[in-house]
Amino acid sequence: MRWIRSLMALGIAGLCAVAASRLAEPTTSNGPTNRALIRADAIDPDRVDRIELTRDGRRFVFERNGLGLNPNSSPNSSPDSSPNSSPTSAAPGAANTGASQESWRQVEPVTHAADTWAVRQFITRVLKAESVRHVDAATETPTDGGHVGDGPTHATLAAAGLAPAIATVTLREAPSADGARREVVVELGRRSLAGRAFARLQGDAGYDVVDGALHEFALERDLRDFRRRELFPDLGDVTRVVFVSGANRTELIREKNGYMLVAPVKSRADRQQSEELIDALRRARSAGFIVDDPREPSVYGIDPPAARIEVETATGTRALRIGDAVSLGAQDRFGLVEGTVSVVRLPAAEIAGLVPRADRLIDALATSVRPRDVATIEIILGDVTRGERLTLTREISGWSATRAAEGSSEVLSGAASTEAVERLLTALCETRAGAVEIAAFPEEGRVAQVTFRGFANEPLDTVRIARRTDGKTIFENGDGVLRVFGAIDVPVMASELGFTRKSTP
Repeated sequence: MRWIRSLMALGIAGLCAVAASRLAEPTTSNGPTNRALIRADAIDPDRVDRIELTRDGRRFVFERNGLGLNPNSSPNSSPDSSPNSSPTSAAPGAANTGASQESWRQVEPVTHAADTWAVRQFITRVLKAESVRHVDAATETPTDGGHVGDGPTHATLAAAGLAPAIATVTLREAPSADGARREVVVELGRRSLAGRAFARLQGDAGYDVVDGALHEFALERDLRDFRRRELFPDLGDVTRVVFVSGANRTELIREKNGYMLVAPVKSRADRQQSEELIDALRRARSAGFIVDDPREPSVYGIDPPAARIEVETATGTRALRIGDAVSLGAQDRFGLVEGTVSVVRLPAAEIAGLVPRADRLIDALATSVRPRDVATIEIILGDVTRGERLTLTREISGWSATRAAEGSSEVLSGAASTEAVERLLTALCETRAGAVEIAAFPEEGRVAQVTFRGFANEPLDTVRIARRTDGKTIFENGDGVLRVFGAIDVPVMASELGFTRKSTP
């Protein structure tokens, strides 16, 4: 029985030897070289403007816009961080000043903005690949009918997974002043033992044993991770934002001195809320890519879309289509950035920050007039045609006043309390409403109408004041927007303003 065990042991040893020979490197080498796979002077990484990766029968092409990468710029994440991690956000309202230098796009098989740091990492992996052993295949005895010295034989390269290559990486420079452009082509073969792999510079007489990091990056990584997940990448100075959902339309434009809401009503926009909306557009990211170039876009509710956000800058217009919910009861939705073919997943939290709400964008102040610019205040109490009239005029020492009682032609001269007038200006010019409503002014509750004039007697603004039966006060200055206040001190009557008649000599 012992001889049977011996035979079994010998058989197992033979099988292990055969397996080891199959997994071993296909040829003998010239010994360790520890050299760079690509010479340092072969190509300038800062001038690379095109990358081609061919694998699995498909070609992936990335191209750069701009003059060159900025080697001193700070990447959004560390080289080893996940490509899906959120990049460091710029300061609110700040434009991406490096966008023109480091703007990459994937152009095949789809068109999409590419993550600059991921692309730079890929270039670095290729150019920093180190050969630990060079194999001169020309010295091997050919097994395919070739002759010694003819160069790498087909069988030798096939054993290394290089005939044909499993994948090919091409880096190409931007053209120089004379129009010339250099490129390097690296062919990637199969993986070997101990984290090694085979690679070959196109045209080389042999091939190299390299670390498997490049193969892992080029062959195993999902190339969708190279795409930027920002919905509006490198968004510059925004001049216009439009949101359309069915019959509802909200439009915000930027003016020289601030923002203006032009739909659903034309009204002053709150600067802080407007800038927070634009910052949200800059930061907005998808939660992932669903499908490229869908055959039936209507399945995802993006053609036609349920809603659409359009962002206009000095360089052009970008738009995001918002589609159906990703599943029954889910809050996330499908989305598509126009100009791309990739359907993405839009998180509900991102959508909430992107959709502009008119009631939040409207300036909650009753008027944009500054108190220091007011020289005259004209107040009409009650009916605008026959109500009591008060005129307050700014003087060096305070406010003078005139009063014409309702239905009377007599005009009384006097003075008003400076403290009371300042409270009126504070209420109308500096106090924010607790709520904003888009509705017609309730004439039945009218209390007063206040008109501000400047130092050249030019009209600055007019604010109408009304009170509801629930005790709330309403300000409106002709834009169809009601600023609703709870308890607020608005001195408009002569007694409230401390009017005192000028004594006659």
